[in-house]
Amino acid sequence: MKAISLIQPYATLIMLGYKSYETRSWTTKHRGPLAIAASAGKPKWAREVAEKDPIVSALLAKHSLTFDTLPRGGIVGTCQVGEMNPTDGFSELSDTERACGDYGPRRWAWTLYDVRPLPRLVGCKGALSIWQVPDAIAALVEHALAA
Repeated sequence: MKAISLIQPYATLIMLGYKSYETRSWTTKHRGPLAIAASAGKPKWAREVAEKDPIVSALLAKHSLTFDTLPRGGIVGTCQVGEMNPTDGFSELSDTERACGDYGPRRWAWTLYDVRPLPRLVGCKGALSIWQVPDAIAALVEHALAA
């Protein structure tokens, strides 16, 4: 099982169905299943997004979530990765989708679909880029999705 780590609130916004694209400065050839890991860190800029962006803060509040209550340090769910598109080709995004990503120049939008949140966080140390989930953790994720 492959995975990617995201800083919160972005991992949760994917799991809640508000974020359909992951924006990165790089593209990947990976298509298919991908686990979404919520990084353990709490960078200041991410807190500002979660607390001060009117769209993001409202989405979190709708689910009684705050920056400090978001799950961290493990896998929160899975999805499928589809097309890769340059972000400069995205002119008709919803305000919500635009608030959930960086659609600046020279970036890529990864299409995410078939999102499957886990009922609870599966603890796991993340990594940069796309990384391989340890077999024991992957088995826990698969078991949780099957339950």
